[in-house]
Formats: sequence, C-alpha cells, structure tokens
Amino acid sequence: MSECNVSNRTIFCDDNLDVLRGINSECIDLIYLDPPFNKNKKFTAPIGSSAEGAEFSDIFRQEDVKEEWIQTLEQDQPELHQYLKGIRGVGKPYNFAYLAYMAIRLIECHRVLKQSGSVYLHCDPTMSHYLKTTMDCIFGEDNFRNEIVWCYTGPSNVYKHFPKKHDVIMFYANRNFSFNRDAVRIPYSGETMARRGRVEGVRSIISSSAETQERRSKETVEDLFGSGKIPEDWWSDIPILTNQAERTGYPTQKPIKLLERIVKAGSSENDVVLDPFCGCATTCVAAERLNRQWIGVDISVKAYELVKQRLEQESINIWNPDDVVNMRTDPPKRTDLGEDYREHKFVYVISHPAYPGEFKVGIARNWKQRLNAYQTSDPDRQYRIEFKLETPYFRDTELFIHDKFENKHEWVRGDIKEIIREIENFKPTHSSQSVQQSLL
Repeated sequence: MSECNVSNRTIFCDDNLDVLRGINSECIDLIYLDPPFNKNKKFTAPIGSSAEGAEFSDIFRQEDVKEEWIQTLEQDQPELHQYLKGIRGVGKPYNFAYLAYMAIRLIECHRVLKQSGSVYLHCDPTMSHYLKTTMDCIFGEDNFRNEIVWCYTGPSNVYKHFPKKHDVIMFYANRNFSFNRDAVRIPYSGETMARRGRVEGVRSIISSSAETQERRSKETVEDLFGSGKIPEDWWSDIPILTNQAERTGYPTQKPIKLLERIVKAGSSENDVVLDPFCGCATTCVAAERLNRQWIGVDISVKAYELVKQRLEQESINIWNPDDVVNMRTDPPKRTDLGEDYREHKFVYVISHPAYPGEFKVGIARNWKQRLNAYQTSDPDRQYRIEFKLETPYFRDTELFIHDKFENKHEWVRGDIKEIIREIENFKPTHSSQSVQQSLL
C-alpha cells in the first residue's frame, strides 16, 4: 500500500484512463463509477441549466478500440481476453468495443484500490450481465459481494411490456474490506415496529402507564430489533431526482442520497473516494459532506465548475472558503515507482508434450495466471513453464524471438536452450526502445 499521490478535492479534466494510470497502486479506499451504459446515443445537458455545455457520447465503435488495449488484455487478463473475443460474435457489434473500453479502465481501478477497498459500479440491464463477467475476471469471483438494485417509480410510456424502472450497482470488495452496516440501516416504520413488538409479546412486559408504555415499548423493540433493519440489496426508498434545487440539468445525474449511502457504507472519515466518471460531481459532493477525501475525473471541464457551484450552494454550512478545489488537465505522475521506472512484464516460454520442439513465447504481467489459462484448456493440465524473464523490453524481446525462429500461430520452433539463451542475451536497439516506450 502506498500514499495517494493526488491532493484531496482534485478534479481531473482528462481521459480517465490516463489519470488512473498515474495514480499510485493501492491508495484508494472506495471507487464509485457511473460510466456510460452503452445506450448508443449522445447525451447533452439542456440549454439554460447549470450543466449547460456538458455532454458525453455513449456510442462505441470497433475503430475506437486501441490495439494497445487488446495487447494488455491478452497479456495480463487472458481469461478476460478470451471472453471478449467471444463477445465479438454475440449481440450488437458495439458491445465488444464498449467492454474493451470498460475493461482496460477497470484493470486500473483494481490496481489503485486498497486491499481494504471496495468498488461500486453503477449500470443498468443494458450491459449489467456483460459487466458482471468482466468484473469477475478482473476483481475475482470471490470478491463479488452483491448486486444492489436501485428501483424507482415514475411515469412511463411503455405499454407492451414492464417499464424499465431500476438500475444495477455491482459491489466488489477486496478481502479485508470494511462495511459500515449501521451507517446505512433503513429505519423501520412505526407500524412495523409496533407489529413486531406485538408478535414478540412486548406489550405483556409493559406497565399500565400510557407514557411509560410508549417509552418502554420503543426501547424494548429497538433493543430486540435495532433502530433499523439490516441493509437490503434492493433500494426503493431513494427516488429519482425530483428535487429541483438539487437538479443541475446533467443528463444522467444521480440523487445525492444514493451516493451518500454508498460512501457511508464503503468508507470512513478521511478515506479517499474516487469517481472516474464524475459527471456533475455528485460523488464529490457526497464525499465532502461526509468528511471524506475525494478525487473526480471527467473529460469535461464542466465537472470542475459544477462541483464548485454545488459545494457552495448545497454544502455551504460545511464548506471552508480557504479550501480549494483543484482542477488539473494533466494526469498525475506515480511516486511509488521511481522517476525512471518503466513497466516490467514477463517474457515466458511454455511447452506441451503434444508439441515437441514447439514453444509458446509470450508476454504476461502474471505468468502463473497465463499458465493457468492454458491449463484450463487441457484436461490433463500438461502445459509447463520452461522459462520466464521479467524485463521492461518485453515487447521487443517477444518480437525478436518470433522473428528469429520459425513460428506458427505465436508458437516458435527451435531448441529450447537456444531460445532461452536468445531471450537472456537480448539487448534492444535504440529504435526498438523508442517503439517499446511508445507502447507503454
């Protein structure tokens, strides 16, 4: 775990992938993200609203997917890479582009999250089932804690099927995560408290005095059942935005009560909360109200303007004029790696007895995970790691070996000792170093 290298109350107006890559590893306590939902349309704030000028595209195309993303997924997340390859032939053609866009960012979210941290991904049934599998691959199936359903009511012009009136919030957390259950209990109604009290025979132990009866009944029922019920995983008590004073005009704005519940549940005072798609900055406002540190990221400068405006308007009682909201248009620089650090990955050599004299030479951040991905495709699990070398010139090394030896479908043919010797003795040229650096 390292210190966070970003100041509290910072809004980045930049691509969130670049910002995430610049944040130190394992320094964030809570991540909430409300990304595009893959609706295949463009959202724009109405003229005259506080958010006028804010817009974002929820349209994803194959040509928007960068080759570097695919290489990273193949090297570091082989199971996820296989999953996304299958998505190409399933459903609408832009589903793959959307998931590749999300996956490369979720990988970075996983890296910056503390071992005691939690992540809440807000989506809807458009892509929730695809995102669940994506997050299973990145955060681990065992770290899936729950699926929260935020349900709401309102008018609908749908008559031929059930109206769409809920969102989904995927809740994942690392092994040592904290969960503040008491902070998010939903109070029982008076009727429910009275009914449960009668069922348990509470009235039989109450004195005849009406005043004493009321007081002791409340104390006894609260003692038996607590001041509120256990937090549910379906939330129907938070309506969609109806408070005009809270509304900014941002097209996908969420109620601050929703974000306050998530921030209360998943963090404590002074913890660091990150929202990589902060939009109109509701997460930042909620975190400020609850005495958390916060970092927001949005491609539009409007997020910076809105968070300042909202903190002044909605939280004036807690807002200290001496505190400054920082706006940055450049990504942070990691301080947990050293000035001259370049990413290292393993160049590995894998063999299988069914392919004598042939070896898979590839790249992986986690060679054990890569080997396991091969083993799962083999009932006898006979794949074997022959050699591995961690190097900052992983791509140059892999390309050199594939050029030097006869190859077929990323497998090379040759003497294993010679292949290993060539990997160990490889020295990149000046030009190859430039290529390598441009791909990092």
